[in-house]
Amino acid sequence: MCADCAEGVDSVPMEPRRVPRKQIPTPVQVDARPSVILLRGLAARCPACGSRHIFSQFFRMKDRCPRCSLKFERVEGHWIGSLGVNTTVVFGAMLVALMAITLTAFPDANVPLMLVVEVSLALLGPLLFFPASRMLWTAIDLLMRPLAPGEIDPRFVKVDPYRDRPTGP
Repeated sequence: MCADCAEGVDSVPMEPRRVPRKQIPTPVQVDARPSVILLRGLAARCPACGSRHIFSQFFRMKDRCPRCSLKFERVEGHWIGSLGVNTTVVFGAMLVALMAITLTAFPDANVPLMLVVEVSLALLGPLLFFPASRMLWTAIDLLMRPLAPGEIDPRFVKVDPYRDRPTGP
């Protein structure tokens, strides 16, 4: 070992090790089962508290929940996931409708009925499911990434990793 290396090791003060905080899942933080959080989102309600009045108009959403102040857009580009959820649900509905019409009309295919139903679902489905897809995606995001400080009013958090951490050994 060279003399400079040996001096550098001894002269550098050691910083205390930082232990990362244990993350507490959102269902534990807000005291709700994951299924309840998902159902709230599917019903276009706030996934954390179940509050209504999230949308000021059908396509215009508030930035935060009026009751628990949950921040809906948690990261930049958050709503891209809701587009995926909306597309998946509408395609699923189209598949179910196509199968139902095919099975009920078998062996004679009712093509005009199929076209009317499929085009109607393709045009109206994404528009009608828009509010629910946004809240459902927020619910899914809450289940994947725990709440961070400042994303919700602390009064609605039952178990907070910063407030309720154990003290000393």
